[in-house]
Amino acid sequence: MPVPVMPELAKENSEAGLEAFIGYWFQELGYAYETGNATKSLELSSNTCSLCQHLAKSVEANYTNGRWLSGGTFRTPVVQVLWDPNTATQQGKLQVIQQEIQYFDADGSESREITAATNDAAAFFAEYRQGSWLTTDVGIIR
Repeated sequence: MPVPVMPELAKENSEAGLEAFIGYWFQELGYAYETGNATKSLELSSNTCSLCQHLAKSVEANYTNGRWLSGGTFRTPVVQVLWDPNTATQQGKLQVIQQEIQYFDADGSESREITAATNDAAAFFAEYRQGSWLTTDVGIIR
């Protein structure tokens, strides 16, 4: 699985920069699902983002004692940034498609039922701090 590379645009404090960052953030989260390495996902997320922390810890837990996952990668085909130059926190609305997830024990046997693929609308919140974006909250829009 290739390591995602942050596009230069995702480093900019701009509407286009945030849009690129959102796509990159979900690539990193998908990488975590495929490898069990959630380090970069956590670095890109605030400690106050409860869903970010939960997803990373859940992924890491599924890679203990030789267990592993297959699938779970993300696509974000639609991203709409709601840019407000007067606020520190910027937000976006997006479509998030996640592949199904299969769970395996160390011996290769399935350890639990498959988690079905999803196609959701989500809200994404981030702040530009010290020269980079930091995810402050993510949630499904119901």
